[in-house]
Amino acid sequence: MKGVVFNLLEAYIEENLGEGKYEEILDECTLMTKEPFVGPGTYPDQDLMAIVAETIKVAGVPLSEALRSFGRFCFHKLSVQYPGFVSPHSHPKPFLKSVESIIHVEVKKLYEDARPPGFTYMDPASNRLIIQYRSERRLCQFMEGLIDGVAAYYQSPVQYKQRTCVLDGDEVCEFDLTFVT
Repeated sequence: MKGVVFNLLEAYIEENLGEGKYEEILDECTLMTKEPFVGPGTYPDQDLMAIVAETIKVAGVPLSEALRSFGRFCFHKLSVQYPGFVSPHSHPKPFLKSVESIIHVEVKKLYEDARPPGFTYMDPASNRLIIQYRSERRLCQFMEGLIDGVAAYYQSPVQYKQRTCVLDGDEVCEFDLTFVT
């Protein structure tokens, strides 16, 4: 996992649980990484999940809720940090369709060892989009939070249901989105 995600998690914990909580949580974790997490670095996924596990213990929330909340938070922060990816679009659908072919391509250029999830799209109607999400990390609740963040950014409601899920033994997570406006 790229260090930028660890940095976002640190900001999320500090903003939602209070100043100094991130360091307290790190003190309770057994991590493979001993040095500070830096944006361009690559770190074990297990370290991120250890920090998340301790965070949900401290916050007293279920993992799925925490991952959704973190996804919303991340989209907001990333849209501020990288406005060039979001500003060309005025609606969630074209933005979402650009993630695989533009954003993930740029991420891989910046970070050779990055392993972003893979997206496949089906476009059955002007107000719908089906996204198949593939990731070895199996963070589909985080993906839900990102979708919520996209809808909030564009101020355009998105209703979605997850039709299949790798956590239930399916091959891919499939999100069926309906754009309300």
